[in-house]
Amino acid sequence: MIEYIIIAVLQGLFEWLPISSSGQTMIISINLFGISAENAFSLAIWLHLGTTIAVLLKFRKDFIRIFKTLLHNDLDVNKVDLSKRNWLIYATIGTGITAVPLYFIIKIVFIDVFTSIQGDILTLIISGFLILTGIILIKTRKIDGTNKIIEVSKSRIKKDSFLSGLTQGVSILPGISRSGVTTSTILLQKYEQHDALTLSFLMSVPVAIASIIVDILFGNGSVFGSLSVATIIVVTFVSFITGYLAIDLLISLAKKLNFGYFCVLYGVFAYVFIIPFLIIT
Repeated sequence: MIEYIIIAVLQGLFEWLPISSSGQTMIISINLFGISAENAFSLAIWLHLGTTIAVLLKFRKDFIRIFKTLLHNDLDVNKVDLSKRNWLIYATIGTGITAVPLYFIIKIVFIDVFTSIQGDILTLIISGFLILTGIILIKTRKIDGTNKIIEVSKSRIKKDSFLSGLTQGVSILPGISRSGVTTSTILLQKYEQHDALTLSFLMSVPVAIASIIVDILFGNGSVFGSLSVATIIVVTFVSFITGYLAIDLLISLAKKLNFGYFCVLYGVFAYVFIIPFLIIT
């Protein structure tokens, strides 16, 4: 169980940094602990439950206010809460459009095909996506718009949130940072950095829960088929408690440092190390 606890701790730490927590945990699971690619993919999805609970707790006031907007007439609720609710609805729809097809592509093509050839190929693919994430982060790092969610129109929210959701769905690809691409997309739409970061975390919750449900229903490597119930409970708790304790520190760190360079260097290093090994063997 110790290897799964280590992976859960790393998920709790990596989730708050724009370095693709799923990509990092998959690379470690496959190459360090010898976990199959299919099980590593399902484990990466499941561990988001712990960090999702941490997000719910951290942003509990926002979610409570958003939930209350469902119980009252739109005219009787706070405009910013209503705007956040609408943002989550359209972002979730957009995410589903890209994430669901990509989920099955990953399961059928990337995992089944490439794993049968060699696990290192999958690591190279993840590293390639990390390089792409890094380039996106570097290009959008200094963008800071003036739009605030409370000030933009409902039609603008529909368009912007839907587009942000589409890009969030792409982050199901291991190596593509969910927080990185969603925050970058929102920043490119000229929103303030504070709003961009907050919206990025809020819109992660419904999608993380939906991803877990989809993997349980359709994933042959779902954690329930490979881990005991006790192990699942322990790693979920470890992911949650690590994530909750680290969230403020690591988000602050992510604001100060440009992790885009880390992603690019990490990906390039993987190629420099693995490709000669593949040629030799």
